[in-house]
Amino acid sequence: MALRFLGKDTIDGGSPTLFDDGDRYVLQGWIVTDPAVLARLDLAEHETVVEVPKELMAFLPEGVSIPAGPPLVLDLDETYVFKGPLVTDPLVLAQLDMPGHETVIEIPKAAMPTLEVTGDLERRSADV
Repeated sequence: MALRFLGKDTIDGGSPTLFDDGDRYVLQGWIVTDPAVLARLDLAEHETVVEVPKELMAFLPEGVSIPAGPPLVLDLDETYVFKGPLVTDPLVLAQLDMPGHETVIEIPKAAMPTLEVTGDLERRSADV
């Protein structure tokens, strides 16, 4: 499937990027190598973690929020650390420009809650 580019946040030579792949988000970010951080995480064999700038998540579609738990595993000062299955599909990987210090995971859309905003809620907040 062709990835749909949602956004990119280039910092210090990195290129964390967010894509939409239909029923999942594909998140490219920095490889987490800190043994203390990795020791705190319960990762399945097929999972890994990526660190991305918080600003990158502003490219999520309107109404999609960052969950308080998995796939978010750490909320740091300026970055988030997400866990998810490592993307190994050669067709997906061929669409990425990924330096050696980055990797890519998938996050099912079902794991990212969507906030429902009703007309009543919009009116109430506008009246406040």
